[in-house]
Amino acid sequence: MSGAITFERLFGIHIIAMRSKFNRSAFLALTLFGLLSAKVSAEAVPLIVPEATFSTLPRITGNTLNQGLMDQHSIIRIQLNDPTDRLRPETPVMVFRQGIRLNAPDGRGLGVLAVPIAQGHSLSQQSEANEIANPDQPGVAWIRLQSLHQEVLRGDSVMTRSQAQSYQPAACKTPTHPETPAPTSQVIAPVSQADMLSSGGDLLVISGGCGIGLNRGDTVTLWRPAVATYGRKMDQPIENKRNDASSVFDDNPAISRTQTPGHRIGTATVVAVYPEAAIIRVKNISQAVQPKDLVRISPVKNSP
Repeated sequence: MSGAITFERLFGIHIIAMRSKFNRSAFLALTLFGLLSAKVSAEAVPLIVPEATFSTLPRITGNTLNQGLMDQHSIIRIQLNDPTDRLRPETPVMVFRQGIRLNAPDGRGLGVLAVPIAQGHSLSQQSEANEIANPDQPGVAWIRLQSLHQEVLRGDSVMTRSQAQSYQPAACKTPTHPETPAPTSQVIAPVSQADMLSSGGDLLVISGGCGIGLNRGDTVTLWRPAVATYGRKMDQPIENKRNDASSVFDDNPAISRTQTPGHRIGTATVVAVYPEAAIIRVKNISQAVQPKDLVRISPVKNSP
């Protein structure tokens, strides 16, 4: 009958309703994830800490479940550097993972990267009594994780929040001779990924810092330096023992050099400035950034 609602029509309406509901839910979930990701990305800027200081920080040695990886709400055991130290109850703490050692272009050590991966607080006295069999063990403290950027591992280091704030870079002093052109800086290393190349949104450590007039919020441009290469061997004698497929790509000093000009590859924003280094976030690039790329401070435009 024409007025009857068939099973197929009813089933189709139900599917459409479910699909619409799923699409709305998926859209809201993706939007929330994007906002949270942006917030985490904005907050998780590493610190540059003297290596001698970082090596004395309390270390994570395990948790109550004896897991290798520790996630949110885990109760974690940390080993204090001084057995007589105690961590006050409910003290806010931050967990850091040691990054690479940083060296200036002239070879001087600048410190190590302390990459923030989690936040939490030390247990209250009541929680220690309820959760820990031996809460008064010398040189040991217990913390509970609250939020994570990455999973926590044994060997990660812990600072109190006030201690971490003391390593935040101070504002740079105004240069004595602002009319002097700022020298060129260069990329020391990528921060936010293990790759030796870096792309949009990633963090980079660059040389210079306050010493070349950088300030937080400045825009800088990234440049690939000029490169000189020799010509290529296009033919070789038959008697050459190394006359194989790869030998034709060898550099030949007897052939004139080819100069590849330097060129601009992108822009970035300064997010943290230290006396001799800075951390920048890549905004847009045309080629992957790599160590030893040049960094220039964008000139301030007084008129359009």
